[in-house]
Amino acid sequence: MRDYFVEDSKFDETFFRHRFRMSKRLFLKIVGDIEANFSYFQEGYDARGKKSCIALQKCTSAIKQLSTGEPSDAYDGYLCMAARTGHETMEYFCDAVVNLYQKEFLRRPTSHGIALITQAHEERHHIPGMLCSLDCTHIEWRMCPRHLKGQYTKGDHKQSPLF
Repeated sequence: MRDYFVEDSKFDETFFRHRFRMSKRLFLKIVGDIEANFSYFQEGYDARGKKSCIALQKCTSAIKQLSTGEPSDAYDGYLCMAARTGHETMEYFCDAVVNLYQKEFLRRPTSHGIALITQAHEERHHIPGMLCSLDCTHIEWRMCPRHLKGQYTKGDHKQSPLF
């Protein structure tokens, strides 16, 4: 709480965005929406009568797992949450996000949307073909596994199995 969510927090908005890959305002909106609609994220007590983790802790755990790719036990000390709770929270969080935002945000992109995304990516990173297969990105993959070496090279327009 002191690091990010109190009035005079330890870290500022820029650091929050870097750590969570989103603005604090968006993060708090997601937490509020999830807490209001899903009982798992509402304040309660566990089977032993101990107070459960609050929605902010649970959502922080899930979003950190998603943004960094680290396992659920990576934050158990920092968030005072068991690894099992972190793993369970991740599953509930993903289900909640899909249920809440599916119609508006988790839909197939339109051709106009794809064109805008591709253009923005090219302007920022100077890499053409962001939404194509790996072989169309025209970037040499320096750490390519040996068994894939040469399989997806420039000009070879087979669809990558990753997509």
